[in-house]
Amino acid sequence: MKIIPIFLFLTLFFNAQVLEKYPDFQAPYVGGYQAYYKDFHDIIKEKDLQPCSNPNEIYQFSILVTEEGSIQFIKDLNEKNTKNNKCAYNLAREVAKYQNKWNPAVVDGVKQSAVARFIIYPADLFENYREGYVPNYTPPIYYDKKTGERRNFSKDFVMKFDKKRFNWYDLFVIMAEFTVTTDGKVKDIVITKSSGVEQFDKEIKNTINILSKTWKPATINGSPIEDRFSFAIKGITEVEYY
Repeated sequence: MKIIPIFLFLTLFFNAQVLEKYPDFQAPYVGGYQAYYKDFHDIIKEKDLQPCSNPNEIYQFSILVTEEGSIQFIKDLNEKNTKNNKCAYNLAREVAKYQNKWNPAVVDGVKQSAVARFIIYPADLFENYREGYVPNYTPPIYYDKKTGERRNFSKDFVMKFDKKRFNWYDLFVIMAEFTVTTDGKVKDIVITKSSGVEQFDKEIKNTINILSKTWKPATINGSPIEDRFSFAIKGITEVEYY
């Protein structure tokens, strides 16, 4: 008998009644993303909210928009990232309390709860705000330094991960993320959902470090910024009989 680990990559999932993201061509805010950021800016002025002392803070704000059009905050499991961007994090949540144009997702004519995501870059939302604003943002890119072409991080992770060290039978989901610096380096690796096996989690971090030299940083308004890259793994071990 031989235990063979099999790894499949998947996106973050919720139960069947909650969509992980909005369907194409639908926006989580009435009037679209431009309206979301306009209201964000107007609320900043109306409530006399203060800008962040660190102009480089940036935060990917995730929120659940229910089928009734209300909102629920989603806990960010990466405490280090929220600490490093605490002002942007708090600002997004404070403003959301006053926003009232949330738009439920619709699938086959039926309203459904869905996760909405917004890039919050406070430096653009105070004195630098302009009409029609949406963030000019690109996420971190995993790429081949020799060819300059984008590579498949999921595929390379599976190839590099040392599966032979583990031989238990189980079904599990692991979530991890890390920060890509402005120099394209990887730091602050965090397992946001553990496998429950310490050595397995360590091997995930080791594999990320092996793949850490081939990143282009995220950018906003054309300038490189530190930003996080998140992924999830669904793992299952199968028994092979001879």
